Amino acid sequence: MNTKLIPNNEHDSTNKPLKIVFVGNVGSGKTTAVSIISEVPVIGSEAKATEHDALHRKLTTTVGLEYGVVHVDNTKLHIYGTPGQRRFDFMASIICKGAAGMIVLIDNGHSQPLTEIDYFLQFHGPFLKKHPAIIGITHYDDNDTETYLIEYHSYIRKNGFSCPVMRVDAREKNQVQKLVTRLYNEIIHRNG
Repeated sequence: MNTKLIPNNEHDSTNKPLKIVFVGNVGSGKTTAVSIISEVPVIGSEAKATEHDALHRKLTTTVGLEYGVVHVDNTKLHIYGTPGQRRFDFMASIICKGAAGMIVLIDNGHSQPLTEIDYFLQFHGPFLKKHPAIIGITHYDDNDTETYLIEYHSYIRKNGFSCPVMRVDAREKNQVQKLVTRLYNEIIHRNG
C-alpha cells in the first residue's frame, strides 16, 4: 500500500476518521510530535511541572491533553497527546476510549527506560492487546540507540506484546509522519 500524508489542501476525507493517541513518559516528546504534524492549531493544556521526572527536562508539562488533526490517504486522523505524569493517568484512560491505535513514546534518555516501557505496557495492556500500536524511542542521542532498540524489541516480545519499535526525533516532522503512517498502515491492515 502506497501511503502518504496528504497536504491539507489536497484531501477530501473520503474514509471514516480515525482516532490515534500518543502516550508515554514525561519529556518523551508527545506534545512536540502532535504539534509538529497537526494541520490545525493544536489545542493543549500545559501547566508548571511538579513531578521530579518532569522537572529534569522542562518547566511545563501536559495536564489534560493535546489535540490536532492530520490526514493520511484521505483519512482524517484525530491525534491526541496524553499527560506523562502518572498522577494524570486517568486522563490517558479517558482519552484512549474509541482510539484505533496508539503510539507509545519513551524517552531513551531516562535513567531507567525499560522500567518506563514496562509501566506503559502494563497500564495500557488491555488496549495494546486489541489495537495496533507502535513504540517510538525518543532522545536516542542520549544513549546507544541500536542496543536499546534491540533491548526494547526483545523486552516487548518477552512480555507478550508485538508492537513494532522505531526510533524517532519528535522535533522532525518527517520522522513523526513516518511513525503515524506506520501506525495507520497497521490499523488498516488489521481492520482490512
